[in-house]
Amino acid sequence: MVDPIKAPARPVELDASGFHMRVTLQRGLAVCSALSLLTMGPALGCRRVDEPAPTLSAPPPRVEQPAGPAAPASNGGRTVIVPDFARVAAGLSPSVVTVISTVPRRGSQGQRKTIRGVGSGMLVSARGQVLTNEHVVADATRVQVELDTGNRLDARVLHADPMLDLALLELEGVEGDGLVPVEFADGDPTPGEWVMAVGQPFGLGHTVTVGVISGLGRDHGDLGRPPGLRADGIWSFIQTDASINIGNSGGPLVDADGKVVGIATAVRSDGQGLAFAIPAPMARRFLEEVWTHGRVRHTRLGIKADNAIDGEPPGRGSVVRITEVEQAGPAAKAELVPGDFILAINDHPVSRVSDVAYLTQLHGVGARLTMTVKRGLLPAEQVLIIPAAAP
Repeated sequence: MVDPIKAPARPVELDASGFHMRVTLQRGLAVCSALSLLTMGPALGCRRVDEPAPTLSAPPPRVEQPAGPAAPASNGGRTVIVPDFARVAAGLSPSVVTVISTVPRRGSQGQRKTIRGVGSGMLVSARGQVLTNEHVVADATRVQVELDTGNRLDARVLHADPMLDLALLELEGVEGDGLVPVEFADGDPTPGEWVMAVGQPFGLGHTVTVGVISGLGRDHGDLGRPPGLRADGIWSFIQTDASINIGNSGGPLVDADGKVVGIATAVRSDGQGLAFAIPAPMARRFLEEVWTHGRVRHTRLGIKADNAIDGEPPGRGSVVRITEVEQAGPAAKAELVPGDFILAINDHPVSRVSDVAYLTQLHGVGARLTMTVKRGLLPAEQVLIIPAAAP
């Protein structure tokens, strides 16, 4: 598989008793589970809390809103239609859940203590399966899920993948009737598009925030190389200015139709309005893999690569340069050699190693990928490459 850019990890340091932790930040990013309470200045709206874990706020009563068009607004002669987010929130409420993790830790003096973390999740099956972030349930000895009805149920982790930071849970003792799974959007959103986040920031049940898509294709470096996410993970984050905080992790980011476009995952604390979500297409790939194979099969191209300097090859911006080719691997079978430049995969332009890793995993093991490659001064050509399963 492609070797991503390495980044030094920083340790996670436990805070006082209760469900909070303090994360030693690198360039100021927080993974947005309540397990990771930041010790930040008051201007960032975060503070250290040493009291016992608070009681989760109950979700607000569901309110049926009357149908009707959204009110238009005039803007220099143009009509701007504002989404009816109240209706979207009411429709999404039954599908968003609270995920409560119990994690044992040892203090600095060797004493045992228990940390309770609060994150978010979404129903993805009428049988009671929940999608959330892997870091929300990592190392947990007990996981519980609270539905919008207030019912709290034990859940077991069917599969968790730190390379994708996604986990699938299954509720125990749940009655299938009345469970409403979310609906995923097709494809990627567009920068400037309205979106809404729903989650449990700081345990405040079913908090709704609104913003726009700020950018696409952000990688681990764009997020400030956070220690809470693996440097060798497969990342292509959606960026949004919708307010996302600790406890939003695993909650949905939805479009104006209430369809999930991303899974809220992280926020940079050294800026404002810099939040990030895992794209819905990768979440769907994760679910398909787990439902079909019981796990995620990671892809392997059999190459090592780096980000090429601007102007290599001539006339191009940033591209990906192959530095090593594994003997008898998928790339070798496609007759790729060190020094080749990868320009696109299935007509999707690539400019960084993270793009190659993400697109390869998104299509999956055994997929037939058309890779656009340039070698020296020769014209670019397309080659067929079939990813294998990583060991």
